Amino acid sequence: MIATSLLRVSCGFNFCNPHRGSLCFGKQGYGRRDVFEFLLANGASIQARDDGGLHPLHNACSFGHADVVRLLLEAGANPNTRDNWNYTPLHEAASKGKIDVCIALLQHGADPSIRNSENKIPLDLADPCTRPVLTGEYRKDELLEAARSGSEERLLELLTPLNVNCHASDGRKSTPLHLAAGYNRIRVVQILLQHGADVHAKDKGGLVPLHNACSYGHFEVTELLIKHGGNVNASDLWAFTPLHEAASKSRVEVCSLLLSEGAVPTLLNCHNKSAIDSAPTRELQEKIAYEYKGHCVLDACRQADIQRLKKNLTTETVNFVHPYSGDTPVHAVAQSVYPKRKQVLEVLIRKGALLNEKNKDFLTPLHIAADNSHYELMDVLLRHGAKVDALDGLGQTALHRCAREDNIQACRLLLSYGIDTGIVSLQGYTAAQLATENVLKILQDPPSDTVDLECQLLEAAKAGDLDTVRRIVLSSPMTVNCRDLDGRHSTPLHFAAGFNRVPVVEFLLEHGAEVHASDKGGLVPLHNACSYGHYEVTELLVKHGANVNVADLWKFTPLHEAAAKGKYEIVKLLIKHGADVTKKNRDGATPLDLVREGDQDVADLLRGNAALLDAAKKGNLARVQRLVSSDNINCRDAQGRNSTPLHLAAGYNNLEVAEYLLEHGADVNAQDKGGLIPLHNASSYGHLDIAALLIKHNTVVNATDKWGYTPLHEAAQKGRTQLCSLLLAHGADPFMKNQEGQTSLDLATAEDVKCLLQDAMVASQGTVSGAAGGTAAGTSQGGILAANSTLLSTSCSPTTETVTLPTGASMTLSVPVPQLPVRSCLSPAQGAEANVDGIVVDHDDKMPSVPSIESSVSVFLTSLQLEH
Repeated sequence: MIATSLLRVSCGFNFCNPHRGSLCFGKQGYGRRDVFEFLLANGASIQARDDGGLHPLHNACSFGHADVVRLLLEAGANPNTRDNWNYTPLHEAASKGKIDVCIALLQHGADPSIRNSENKIPLDLADPCTRPVLTGEYRKDELLEAARSGSEERLLELLTPLNVNCHASDGRKSTPLHLAAGYNRIRVVQILLQHGADVHAKDKGGLVPLHNACSYGHFEVTELLIKHGGNVNASDLWAFTPLHEAASKSRVEVCSLLLSEGAVPTLLNCHNKSAIDSAPTRELQEKIAYEYKGHCVLDACRQADIQRLKKNLTTETVNFVHPYSGDTPVHAVAQSVYPKRKQVLEVLIRKGALLNEKNKDFLTPLHIAADNSHYELMDVLLRHGAKVDALDGLGQTALHRCAREDNIQACRLLLSYGIDTGIVSLQGYTAAQLATENVLKILQDPPSDTVDLECQLLEAAKAGDLDTVRRIVLSSPMTVNCRDLDGRHSTPLHFAAGFNRVPVVEFLLEHGAEVHASDKGGLVPLHNACSYGHYEVTELLVKHGANVNVADLWKFTPLHEAAAKGKYEIVKLLIKHGADVTKKNRDGATPLDLVREGDQDVADLLRGNAALLDAAKKGNLARVQRLVSSDNINCRDAQGRNSTPLHLAAGYNNLEVAEYLLEHGADVNAQDKGGLIPLHNASSYGHLDIAALLIKHNTVVNATDKWGYTPLHEAAQKGRTQLCSLLLAHGADPFMKNQEGQTSLDLATAEDVKCLLQDAMVASQGTVSGAAGGTAAGTSQGGILAANSTLLSTSCSPTTETVTLPTGASMTLSVPVPQLPVRSCLSPAQGAEANVDGIVVDHDDKMPSVPSIESSVSVFLTSLQLEH
């Protein structure tokens, strides 16, 4: 064998051809499926790469070895693997014109949208012969014919994600799914749906595949399409729905199926006719109308919608049976999770509903109510004649099912109605044999006074009578989670939490009270505590694992309750423990939406970082102090410039807020999304006090943003003379350039700013040139001139002075003061008066007169309107 021979000369199964890659053992092995099968069977790696990052799959695709490609893909090769240039196997196959390989790759999940390092997708590189494969046009007519004729093998050979929804070029411009649905090709429909066929695709008449299936009465295809999301009320260009099609052709079973899935028979087509009108016989018209009303009743019962129920309920529909599930309206309401289910059940009973009917699963409404822990429905059913010993398909009573699920309350209720505990199921079990340990205790020794004890416990919990609560719970531990069956189905913990009975809450939690128990409105004890603002109780419940994001039947969370009632501390506690401020109730309202006008503190808590940023922006120090913490002091305005509170305080000249933030750890050099620090903001808007404060807290005076702008650039561009002086006094570099090569002077707009910057630049340059000139001059006349030039261009070295800002606050500033050069020594021969460029040197060898340090400080501070 070739493979065996190759292995004898190779060092191992992953021997690599230095020119191509692993799994390639010479020319005689290229593209040989049997060789690859042998190599893979003996442990060769399909993940190996060559120096260019190519996998074996790249090579096989590039050379068009379709059999080897399929073998590698079936062995687990990644169809979207990339080489060093981000080429996928599909790039290789498409660019080399390998049609079969492209199809195989697409059928195994190759992504045609991946771009290589040149930003090209496979279609961009495709050879003319592979381009149709990537556009979905390759042998499209054959694919459509395979779908129409039901040729599964041919379909699977050609089908890819790119052509599964192709449209015919002529005729009705149908998709494969249209054709398969219309011709009742069930298996083809399944294949197409599994491969992503669009159930909503429309032909040129606006028909979806469901129209075709219904028109021809294909029940199974209709079922499949609906299961995969087909719209039973889709309309074509003439406003015909699938039900119009089925009714007009007398497709009775399909009509029933559509109605059971929500089809509306009253919708009118372009001829102003409904599906009922379209039915050719009176019998079918009446059947459609009756089933529609029956399904409306079932849906109203599931939704516990009393108004809708009364609108459709008649003596005929009260016992309507769902054609496929076998559910009656009583079954439907027994499953309902909505709060008015008890009232709905009572309406049905008054109308004559049958209570002991079984559905297709052989369950009575009592079984379903027990399974869903709807104790109030169980009680109503049993009081009105429901058979307590009714059996399901396994010969089990409701007690069997509740005992197995540890549903203690339901078991107690059934026992109180005299259920036979000795009934043996078809599998040979009594309820006791299926029961959990807790239920078994009740079944073996049911207490005769349980109901009285539970009532006492509920009242004691409500009243805060800890002694009574302790006595009952310790003597009868099973009562700790009993229910107020005549009320809201509250537990003792619900009552204790709602009435702020802290000691009782503590005791109940320590003795097994269920912190997640919900009443018939879906409220847990935490809802009660939060609604009434009981902080200690809320803290206890959260500590014992209460879910802070639990929602009741109206999707109200504890945070909704606390926010709506203005319970500030509760809101703060819930948020601290992870309450989601974005959750919406059934009306689409978040907790913030429910905050009452005037409860600004609560609203701020719910707004979180946004509130702190707003307070900093508006200069509301009290709000800032209330909201700030070490976790959020440097929070960001994610919807804006990514500013911190300090950025906003600096930009809006809110000095007190800025001081507070800096004293509590705000980052003085934090950058926003443009790279600006707070000093940029203060400088740009000319806020002198803020800038001085930031400098005091060690901000970087020469910080640059993303465009190379320093605070001095900002101040100069906006004509902020005083700020330029302050920045220069504290080391701002006037020579720094932005990304466009501009200095602050280049951007300056005001003449006084230009002069200030020019002087600063001359002073900085003079320091360097003066030092060099003084050394070379000696005692010659040239030396005198050099020394005098040095005097003219003396540098400004800062001195520290305490000054008073316009706000009245004082701070230490560094002020520029002329630095005198080293005194020149003149000989007596050079003592004659000299007047060079206006500089006078007297015969006593005195240096020129310069301002004193005190005078310089005063002048500088006066220019800033600061007190010295």
